Amino acid sequence: MDGTPDARRLPKLLVVGFPKSGTSTIQRALEESGLVSAHWMWRNRPVGRLIYDGWFSRGDPLALLEGVDAVTQMDFCMPSQGVNLWPNLDIALLLTIRRLHPDCRFILNYRPPKATESSFGRWNTLVERITESDIPGLPRGRGGRPGEIARWIGAHLDAMRQIFAGDPNFLELDITAPDAAERLGTFLGHEIHWWGVANANPDGKR
Repeated sequence: MDGTPDARRLPKLLVVGFPKSGTSTIQRALEESGLVSAHWMWRNRPVGRLIYDGWFSRGDPLALLEGVDAVTQMDFCMPSQGVNLWPNLDIALLLTIRRLHPDCRFILNYRPPKATESSFGRWNTLVERITESDIPGLPRGRGGRPGEIARWIGAHLDAMRQIFAGDPNFLELDITAPDAAERLGTFLGHEIHWWGVANANPDGKR
C-alpha cells in the first residue's frame, strides 16, 4: 500500500468494528504514514452512503471510493438527518466485498465491549442517536440500559471472528496492545509512523 493519489485505486483496507474503538487512531496512523484514508465522511458525503450507493448503483460497494487506500469508519448514525447507515455491521455486504475484492484486508478493531459501551455513553449524543435508530443487531429502543450495547458489540465481534476465521486478510487488532502499531504495519506491509490516542472523550478517557 502507498499513499500516492490515484483515481483508479479502490480501498484495500476496511475497518469493520465499532466507533469509539480506535477508528480515529487508526485513521491518523494511516494518514501520518502516507496513506489516503476515509473516516466517516469522504468528500463531504457519508462513507456509509457511498458504500451502499456503489453497491446498488454499480454493483460494487467500493466503486465510489476511488483514490482511497483505506476506510476506517463506515457507520453514520444521524437520525435527525434521516441517515442511519452501518455497512460495517452488514455481514452480507462485507462478504460481497471480500468476493469482489479478494485482496482487500479487514481489520476488526477491538476494545473490551464494556469499555466501548462506557465510551459510547460519554461521547456527545451517541447513545441517544443509537437508541433512536434501527441498527443491525440493535433494534430501535435498545441500547439505553446497562449492558445492552456491550452485548450487541460482543455479538458482532464473535460473528466476525467466526466468519473470517483463518483468513490471512483479516486481523483482529487490540488498539490498546503495546504492539498494536507493529501488528498493523506488518499486516499492511507498510511502516506505521505514528500511534497514540486520537479523538479521546472530552474527559480525557478512552
